[in-house]
Amino acid sequence: MFKKEKKIRLQGNERILIVRTDRIGDLILSTPVAEVLKQKFPQAQIDFLVASYTTPILKNNPFITETILDDNKKVQGFFKLRKIIKQKKYHMAVVLHPTLKLAWLLKSAGVGYRIGTGYRAYSFLFNQKIYQHRKTVEKHESEYNLDMLAPVGIENQKILPKLYLSETEKIEASNYLKKLGIIEDNCFVIIHPGSGGNCLNWAPEKFGELAERLMDSYSVKVLVTGQPEEKSLAEKMKSRMKRSFIDLMGKTDLRLLSAIIEKSDLLISNSTGPMHIAAALGVPTVAIFCPIFTASPKRWGPYGERDTVITPPVPACRNCSPQRCERGNCMDLITAEEVFEKVSAALKQKIKIDK
Repeated sequence: MFKKEKKIRLQGNERILIVRTDRIGDLILSTPVAEVLKQKFPQAQIDFLVASYTTPILKNNPFITETILDDNKKVQGFFKLRKIIKQKKYHMAVVLHPTLKLAWLLKSAGVGYRIGTGYRAYSFLFNQKIYQHRKTVEKHESEYNLDMLAPVGIENQKILPKLYLSETEKIEASNYLKKLGIIEDNCFVIIHPGSGGNCLNWAPEKFGELAERLMDSYSVKVLVTGQPEEKSLAEKMKSRMKRSFIDLMGKTDLRLLSAIIEKSDLLISNSTGPMHIAAALGVPTVAIFCPIFTASPKRWGPYGERDTVITPPVPACRNCSPQRCERGNCMDLITAEEVFEKVSAALKQKIKIDK
């Protein structure tokens, strides 16, 4: 995995940059890297380079000093970032999701040690290489991320991702929920029917059937969350329902959504960012995954302690994509009744643990 280059020797007070500029869930699964670095080098400054829309995920994180935003403005943005990184005089950078742009950015900004993949055409731009094929799905993404720290002598670590909410944010969420008619003792679950588009999704109509069954069977309220552009999913859910859920599609920012999730009893979703938010906050999750091999829950599943994963009863697909399913639609093989049973078990276990 790590070979050829000598291990990096740090004094302990250096500036270190962690680079992860893709999606919300990916960034959440990268937070343990900052934690273990700070544990080993408590005097070091640990910064993150991230996509601008994912920045709220890192708020209040005690292991991170500063967040640098990649606004993705091509040439103009590249030179702006290079100037910022050069001024910071980073001793080391760890690139968790590599691109040619990022590799060249760090090289041209004069970062001393640049840890990155050894399997790309541009890997010569990294002077500390990690040889791992993540597409083989041998372990979880969070573990792959931690493996990138082998050059500084950090190996075989397993730390759960975490999000940090302030008391003010928790109070804000409680007040918001009160306006929706939900008080502290009320049981409520969150359904997040959308996803980022990397997986085949369980149909919103099935989520509607599940929500109806939950409200019929338990004294539980259902909140449905998502982006403004996903409102059609809520409408499709309603088409299978007689009861009403609380529709929060497009009504919360990322921090408020996280605080509401933290107050919930359970989150039910496809493979998506809020699933990772729930797991990082210790909230039980029931996650529905497609059988696409590279999207496997072994690599991308919720990485918490109270999680349930459901997949269709078919072998893993190596040739399928979110746009094309060779079997038709294997996700229809997952019934609302099956998910209801898993949700019921998770709710009962949650009540038992929290008593």
